[in-house]
Amino acid sequence: MRGSWVLVVGLALAVGPVARAQGLRAPQNVNVGPGDKQSAELSTRAALAQMNGNAAGAVTLANQGIRANPEDPWPYYNRGMALASLGQVNAAVASLTEAEKRFSDHDLWGKSVAIYGRAHTLSQVGRCAEAREAYEQYATLVEPHDAEDARMARRYAATCHPAPIAPAPSAAAPTTEPPAAK
Repeated sequence: MRGSWVLVVGLALAVGPVARAQGLRAPQNVNVGPGDKQSAELSTRAALAQMNGNAAGAVTLANQGIRANPEDPWPYYNRGMALASLGQVNAAVASLTEAEKRFSDHDLWGKSVAIYGRAHTLSQVGRCAEAREAYEQYATLVEPHDAEDARMARRYAATCHPAPIAPAPSAAAPTTEPPAAK
């Protein structure tokens, strides 16, 4: 029913080591209930917009998908990834966290891409303590299924570099020239 999942999956796999996970796979046969088709379509369109460089459009489409079915995790995931690319880190992390909560406990692959997306987003902006925690959550989740991906996530956590602190604006330095005559 969700033949266009390939596009959503492609975006999800672009985030990193999840692409190699042997034990975690994208859902192959999703039994979509009534009303979920619209959300799935909007989610797919959001993923396409994001892949085509239209992050703002992706956010709009993902928001429509969320309104169509607030329990579908994929629009939250797509919104989070689009917000991350727009530099809206806090909103991205919140949306990715919402996606993670909505994936069933049996959908380890879905949960893993949401957690990894959060970890990667935090790492990209140098919020290393939070990124390390998220990478460890990801590693703990996938380790029973793919020990190499767990090790890779821990390596990424270890190589996170904090963002440089911008210097505070200084007061204007006094000039050495006399004031202009009136």
